[in-house]
Amino acid sequence: MKHPGLSALSLIMSLLVVGLVAFLVIGYMSGKGGGDSAAVSPIERAQSVECLAQVKKIEIQVQMYSVQNGRYPETLEMVEGISERDLHCPVTQNAYDYDPQSGRVSCPDHIR
Repeated sequence: MKHPGLSALSLIMSLLVVGLVAFLVIGYMSGKGGGDSAAVSPIERAQSVECLAQVKKIEIQVQMYSVQNGRYPETLEMVEGISERDLHCPVTQNAYDYDPQSGRVSCPDHIR
């Protein structure tokens, strides 16, 4: 049974989490010491944040699936609200890795 406010609440929660992830990743990337931080351009940082935000969005959808079904989905294609385009890194177009045992999603090109 679906609750009418659940969809709006989950959208708001998703946006808050994506914003928080973006804030933390930008803070982490800008605070890195050493010579590597100078080598990372603002565009590369923005692309990494975009990818990690998309990963977090997918993980939230996976968690919602888990709550509704009592288990993690076997594949990401089983999750409603995730398009085929969302299953690939927006920067490199490589497919995301998914672990159905833990519900974790990761990008092979952008490390958390």
